[in-house]
Amino acid sequence: MLNKIIFAIDNDTDVHTVAKFLRHIDTARAMETMKGAFIPCIGCYDGELESSYMMDERDYRRIVEPLSFTADQDCIMHVPADTRQWCTLEYATGGTESIGAMRQITALEAMGLRAWTYVLETGMYWTTDV
Repeated sequence: MLNKIIFAIDNDTDVHTVAKFLRHIDTARAMETMKGAFIPCIGCYDGELESSYMMDERDYRRIVEPLSFTADQDCIMHVPADTRQWCTLEYATGGTESIGAMRQITALEAMGLRAWTYVLETGMYWTTDV
């Protein structure tokens, strides 16, 4: 299993920007340049809801990052393949911060937190220990 990246794209309230991003992902899938899964999510970061996505780190680095879809984001989140290990935030400024291991929570618990991820595919909420 590979490490995952959870991220949001810049200007995600603009329909054209989101469509362009999703067309890019769809083309990468069709051309088989994307090797892993692409999972739509809903995230809450610092108390703000946003559309977010999860994919293998190798695919993120090759397919998303070079085209600057996330250039203005505060950070992206690394989720280790071994979920007992801590996740880290990689800030655009170059720093990193360990934020704890992923753990599943209820929807009610999520609503009381400032950071969580809801995976549409599974209907599960996740957060970190810190």
